[in-house]
Amino acid sequence: MAAAGCSAPGATLESAPAVELTAIGASVRDPVWSYRDRSLLGFTDDHRLAKITVTGSPTADTRLSEPMDVGRNLQISQKDDRHVFVPQPQRDRVTVVDIESLQRVDEFDAGPAPAYLTEDAGMRVLLALSADGSSVTPVDQYGFRKLPPADISAEPADTIDGANRGRQIEYHLYGPSGIRYYKGPSSPPEERGSLQMDVAVSAGDGTAVTRSYVAGRNDSVLYAVDSRRGGHGMEVLGCAQLSAPIRYLGTDETRIYAATDRDVVVLETESFTGYSDGIIPVLRTIDYRTGLGGPAAMAPLSGMAVGPKRVYLTLRGQPYLVSVAKPRP
Repeated sequence: MAAAGCSAPGATLESAPAVELTAIGASVRDPVWSYRDRSLLGFTDDHRLAKITVTGSPTADTRLSEPMDVGRNLQISQKDDRHVFVPQPQRDRVTVVDIESLQRVDEFDAGPAPAYLTEDAGMRVLLALSADGSSVTPVDQYGFRKLPPADISAEPADTIDGANRGRQIEYHLYGPSGIRYYKGPSSPPEERGSLQMDVAVSAGDGTAVTRSYVAGRNDSVLYAVDSRRGGHGMEVLGCAQLSAPIRYLGTDETRIYAATDRDVVVLETESFTGYSDGIIPVLRTIDYRTGLGGPAAMAPLSGMAVGPKRVYLTLRGQPYLVSVAKPRP
């Protein structure tokens, strides 16, 4: 029996309205949330870094950097969150940009054609995946010292995700051929496990560092995967069947956010307990498309960022931002 005055998890929202459309100064892809600045950072179609300050008004202040060579994603430094790392594969460099001014403050060598970045937060090591997906180059953020690269002997990887804590180099690689998990005291780390499954979108778990959430290309099934007990091998812990293919995934401390072409589906991570019945629980499904008009109603998604109270979606080729309120715990 539920206690009087209480509501089930996900029944109420962190903020209002449930869905909000905001005009921004440019179309943006692959945004990330800056907790320090309470803003979104992303790439524009003409290869600029955009900083979007969201206040709840119909139009958000949007500032743009000068054009630059850019890779596939951004990585805000967890060592110094005033800075964001921008991969520049054509220059074989990673540029450090000051978030406040959008000015370049440093650059460093991160291996061949760095295109996709992540961070091993516990080790304060930036991890750069090459444009061809064949190597991972770690860079110590204390002095930006390049460490020995790890060559990927199997099929090339599309993306990489570093661990949020720990005292060893630890990361997952994802791609059409599957997931590979690496961990070790130095680079190149040991491969601890792999799982053959098509992976098009993925997100790590901030609490259980060995766990990932993945979905295949044009697949509507979300999978939770983890290393086997003992730290070697990988297994599927649970899954959830959604109503449409999953385009983007994100997580926070307790939730998974899966964006389809119409909905944001909120699910439980259950990082400590796992899924006793093998099913990932769905907390809430929020339709973000119904109230949109004009080109925004049909534009494909170009990215998703998880903020403290809202989830932000960008639209391909459209200067708009859609935000969805997060359910309360």
